[in-house]
Amino acid sequence: MALTSLMSRLRGRSVREVARLTLLNTRVAFRSLSKQERARRRADRAFDRRWGTDTSSALSVHALGIDRARLSHSRRYDPSSEEMFRKPLAALKLKPEEFDFVDYGSGKGRVLMFAALAGFKSVTGVEISARLSAIGRANLDRFAAPNPNLPPLRIVEGDAASFVPVGKQVLAYFYNPFDHIVFEEVRRQLERCLVCGTERLVVIYANPEHASVFEKAEGWVPGPTTPGASTFIAIAPEGLRDEVDHPSRAADNRRVLASGANQ
Repeated sequence: MALTSLMSRLRGRSVREVARLTLLNTRVAFRSLSKQERARRRADRAFDRRWGTDTSSALSVHALGIDRARLSHSRRYDPSSEEMFRKPLAALKLKPEEFDFVDYGSGKGRVLMFAALAGFKSVTGVEISARLSAIGRANLDRFAAPNPNLPPLRIVEGDAASFVPVGKQVLAYFYNPFDHIVFEEVRRQLERCLVCGTERLVVIYANPEHASVFEKAEGWVPGPTTPGASTFIAIAPEGLRDEVDHPSRAADNRRVLASGANQ
């Protein structure tokens, strides 16, 4: 199974991309032995002890119960550290209360909890694994019980490539949850938001293995970078920025997009 997983990650990659991935994995392996990484793991466990949650332990992609058609495009579950979330967020210097937050590949829900504590307007996780979705919802229930003033929290179980977020300003978080094929599909769905009412999209991409999906796409500009994370920003065309307040116009745009997709 390990060989199958490895081959799926290398399929379709150029020699340069394979070399980059090899170097990245080597760095990760060495980093796991460092004092800093051991401290991070202790902090992960402390987070779970505080809230009575289960977010720290990793799960192999083959243990996630994902449909075979999507299995080769998916990645194992590894939790984001709080630092991985907070450093790029601080570098962006945005106001969380003005943004709807979406975590793609939300797993056991840890980043959703970070986002709720950070004060985002709403917090949504998108997760294809039914097993992880169930664990994530149980974790959110435990987390929310002593925190009655949290923003709306939910996990949408389904394919990220079919999900279109809603909000005037949206921050999308990725901890390298899938391969470049799914990333392309997800990016196109994000771009649909910009003609359906969303004024501004901000992406935080931790462990940015497929950063070229945004770097090479028209309309996306790089934001600040932090160790292990890249950010990207897209703005709606000037004439479309009032559509959150004009849902009928947004619906017209969705019909145009749908008809174009079917041609």
